[in-house]
Amino acid sequence: MTDHDVPSTISFRAIRDEPTGAALAPIFAKYWPAYRKWMHRTGSPSAQVSVGKLQQYMPELVPVFEQLIHAFGCDEEIQQFLALYNPPRIVRACSQFVLDDQGPVLIRSYDHHPNLLDDLVLHSAWLGNNTIALADCLWGALDGMNDHGLAIALAFGGRNTVGDGFAAPLINRYILETCATVEDATHALKRIPVYMPYTFVVVDVHGSFVTAYASPDSPTRFVTKRASTNHQTTIEWPEYCASTKSVERLSTLESLLATPTTATQAIDTFLQPPLWRTNYAQASGTLYVAAYRPGDRSLTLHWPAHQERFVLGDCSSRAFTTQLPSEVGSP
Repeated sequence: MTDHDVPSTISFRAIRDEPTGAALAPIFAKYWPAYRKWMHRTGSPSAQVSVGKLQQYMPELVPVFEQLIHAFGCDEEIQQFLALYNPPRIVRACSQFVLDDQGPVLIRSYDHHPNLLDDLVLHSAWLGNNTIALADCLWGALDGMNDHGLAIALAFGGRNTVGDGFAAPLINRYILETCATVEDATHALKRIPVYMPYTFVVVDVHGSFVTAYASPDSPTRFVTKRASTNHQTTIEWPEYCASTKSVERLSTLESLLATPTTATQAIDTFLQPPLWRTNYAQASGTLYVAAYRPGDRSLTLHWPAHQERFVLGDCSSRAFTTQLPSEVGSP
């Protein structure tokens, strides 16, 4: 959980948190010093304000929040952290793609520093709805899928602005816990404020999908774009887009739409430059590629020389280590 050194491997664990907080508590104890230091980078709202916002916008999550607080410790700083309202800014890079290959598929890559990843595949049924997600801030979700066959992923929106709202991983969690369709998710994304610009991609088992451009300073816009990276329609932060190759990544994904493309072909593209990136020391290297298949409720995580498959509802725990390549070949 520190960003000083770049490891050559990532050791993941897949767990099921049942009862709520039981499996996460020892992981929280290990991660909390680093997360506490992160929270102190800026003056976040008080626990009272943050929890009040959670109660206002995502009341269905409050019982889960309270159980996690009980498991982690009833400290106001912990409450402030878990509410994820106006937290310190995080800028990361991601690529996202939706296609149909014998059913809908959502493929996404996640780029960040390897020491700033929770390394956790989290199975849960906190509100009676089975979910699987790549965890962030322990109960948030970088991407995930639920029992209804609804899958969601996030990407930074490429604008250098902040405002009042929640961290995107907590919004993802809310949608996984409470929504069954793209229409449901769209309603949630319209009303829940986000503290930074983020692009959400949502796909359901029926093949419906939407890309949502959310921002703290304007209403959320919804488009049916199958490919997205880290700029929303126009480039508003040129330095960031250039450093993360957002335009090149988007162009590569859009080229896949020119001809019929299978999920296997798309994943192969994700595992090559410019989509797979190795700028780990600059917190901008690819940590995993996730492929969600809502039809069979499966998630497969991919790396250039490794993959791991999960099926929603499979409660078996496992641990695995994957190699982070120092470089990958050109297509």
